[in-house]
Amino acid sequence: MRIGIAQIDTRAGDLEATATRMVALSGSAAEQGADLLVFPMAALTGPLPVRESEQDDFLVDVMDALVRLSEEVSCPCIVPVVGALDGQPAPEAVLVGDEKILPLKMQAYAQSEDAGQADDEDAPAPDLPEFEFGGMRLGVAFTYEDLDDYDNFDIDVDAIIYIAGYGYAADDVDSALGGDLAENRYVADARTTGAWIVGVGSVGGYGTSVYSGSSFALSPEGELVASLPACEEGLVVAEVGGSPADGDEEVLPEVYNRPLYLWQTLVLGLRDYLHKLDQSSAVLALDGSVGSMVVAALATDALGPTNVHAIVDVPGDVSREACCQRLARNLRIDVRDVGDMRAAAFVAKPEDALLRRGIVDAYLAAWAAEVGGVVLSGADKTALALGEKRLALGADALKPVGDVYRSDVLELMRMRNTISPVFPSTRLAAGEAPEVGLDHPSLSDEAWCAEVDQVLSDHIEYGRSVTEVAADLRDDRLVEAVLARLDESEPWRVGRGLYLMVSTVTLFDARRPVGLAWHNRIRADRDAASTLDRVTRRVGAGIGLSDLRGGPASRKDAHKEPDDGDAGAAAPSRGDARQVKDALSFLRDFSYDGGFRPKGFGDAQDGGQGGPANGFEDSHGRTWPNPFSEN
Repeated sequence: MRIGIAQIDTRAGDLEATATRMVALSGSAAEQGADLLVFPMAALTGPLPVRESEQDDFLVDVMDALVRLSEEVSCPCIVPVVGALDGQPAPEAVLVGDEKILPLKMQAYAQSEDAGQADDEDAPAPDLPEFEFGGMRLGVAFTYEDLDDYDNFDIDVDAIIYIAGYGYAADDVDSALGGDLAENRYVADARTTGAWIVGVGSVGGYGTSVYSGSSFALSPEGELVASLPACEEGLVVAEVGGSPADGDEEVLPEVYNRPLYLWQTLVLGLRDYLHKLDQSSAVLALDGSVGSMVVAALATDALGPTNVHAIVDVPGDVSREACCQRLARNLRIDVRDVGDMRAAAFVAKPEDALLRRGIVDAYLAAWAAEVGGVVLSGADKTALALGEKRLALGADALKPVGDVYRSDVLELMRMRNTISPVFPSTRLAAGEAPEVGLDHPSLSDEAWCAEVDQVLSDHIEYGRSVTEVAADLRDDRLVEAVLARLDESEPWRVGRGLYLMVSTVTLFDARRPVGLAWHNRIRADRDAASTLDRVTRRVGAGIGLSDLRGGPASRKDAHKEPDDGDAGAAAPSRGDARQVKDALSFLRDFSYDGGFRPKGFGDAQDGGQGGPANGFEDSHGRTWPNPFSEN
């Protein structure tokens, strides 16, 4: 059969306009011989559900749109709809056409209920679709966990339609879809399942989430048979289920360039964020920081130079001011110098940084209202994590690089200069090295910035404790200082505005309770062993639920010495406690959310012919032997 992919950028919830586009695209796909057309997850409803009080009314209107599609499309289509379940997004794949509507996940769940498998923890997800269509057996996946179920269970499908539910994250190669097939999971998925993989990516900015597209189709051998470019709309129809015909043109995968891919995604997200809010212009302050300079270039690429307006404000630093002015000329954007404002308030001295910055932000807000635009900030993830300029008020509505660490912002700057050398300098400005209360005489500012960012990313994105981060970095003082500053800055980050989300874990996701007195510390092995030793001894002494409730009898019995004749009361040794600690650490590292990800189980042939070696791959791409059986 022939499966089409319609990679389209839409406005979430613009149901009538989107349905009209879907009908037109189904006609184009039918002309190319498509038997089935698949739309991206965010196309109709967007990637997030509406507020709870509006869900019922919204779904009524969505159903009206689906009824229209079922009557008007030229070929059967799968249209995703995102609702809510227990407060979380719950995507559904709806098959429409021939005046019929079939919710595929709902059908799968009903079939699991009938078979008595809905609550079976040893079975795949009960709403995992399997259905017959066009002489083939198809499956539908929205998440990595869905794909894992098709990999790990003996599910007989000829093709898996993966409707990606994740936005692009620079630290997750799987989120790039067809943009990085050489490194991500999908070739292995095809070989392991022996099924065709049709990856359908949303494209565009939906709120602060950004989707990069890069849809693709792979044969069971992992060969690329169709693809669509990143950050662009497109329609492609792929022959699925047969053997490649002689003379078919070879489809070459994209070569993944992480800084370029991230730049394109940020440009797309910034442009869509403004346009979908009916804004056309951006206003920002050029203060010589790498963040402000990169945001100026991103805004120019996204909106065009005539729609970007900047105030140059670098008090007391002639060289940085000249650098900003030169960048503005290279980008051909509209510039105002603070001296042009003739404001009495600007008698504030250069050293009155907070007062001066507040006045500049006031002018930015007034200018944005004048031109019908929004104020952008150059604050990066490093600045937000460490609470830089925490006392300054801000007028910005969006921080385009607020989810990008400063060392990565530098990398973006250098990549952009290889395309067109607009930045006069690609180094940190004086005083721009992250400040955590420590000196770094043996390291350059850039090397210091990289180490600070490594501490933050290890802790935030990879979820490693302060002890684990310190063990790798071998600089306890730096780790403690950086993470202490991260904790101290939590109250300041609340309400600091929006940023484009391009990582797996944002600072909002990694927030801690405001006012929490407890702070983590670097722990020696002997501390952990001692704590576990005390705990396991108490467990060995027979403390039960009643003891934890603190009843009088339990408090008395808790101090009794164990009977030598009672084998169950024998307390584990210090060595036992260390084994428990090692086992817990081992299982955490090899969990799906840990530092390693599984690459297969059992014998080598389980990876499929020519498949990946069994074992685990860590965050650096190194493969380690698999210590587990398939059980």
